[in-house]
Amino acid sequence: YIVKKPLSSFAEAVRAMRASILFSRIGHTVQVITLTSALPGEGKTTTALCLARVAAQSGMRVILVDCDLRRRNVNRLLGVEPEVGMVEVLNRTASLEQATLTDEASGARILPLAKNSFTPKDVFGTASMDTLLAHLRGQFDLIILDTAPVLAVSDTRLVAAKSDAVVFLARWRKTPEKAIAAALRILDQSGA
Repeated sequence: YIVKKPLSSFAEAVRAMRASILFSRIGHTVQVITLTSALPGEGKTTTALCLARVAAQSGMRVILVDCDLRRRNVNRLLGVEPEVGMVEVLNRTASLEQATLTDEASGARILPLAKNSFTPKDVFGTASMDTLLAHLRGQFDLIILDTAPVLAVSDTRLVAAKSDAVVFLARWRKTPEKAIAAALRILDQSGA
């Protein structure tokens, strides 16, 4: 919808959200953004892709990184099933260039997860993840990390702590306030 109707009120709302995020930390550059929520199904991946597309349409160099090892919703949303992705880049079995895709609709880059990417190993708290983020900071204006829900997966805490800003999504009148409060407490304790 953002690509087909860039002048719509929805597209303008996403642009306003992008501006709010980028200027959310006065005196600090916001380049790496984590999108998360308390629970599944709150719109993280849809919001992440919309944000990436709007930023790319504005001329920013953008990459959307799928950091939800269990669900791989970026792949589902884009209809792709790559052989290599972020985990292979972190393990150094594939290069970033081999693993990234281009979103034809907007020009944004995508670092997806391969179909066999689930691993019980910690991939986000590693030096390889720090190296990848440092490399992406040098290549892109905006790095969007689509993560799992905070209450369901501990990985998100590690990713959020490495970000410049965290966008926390909650479904209006659906997500229990206790879940939201618990998730925000966890993010705060993690240093996000």
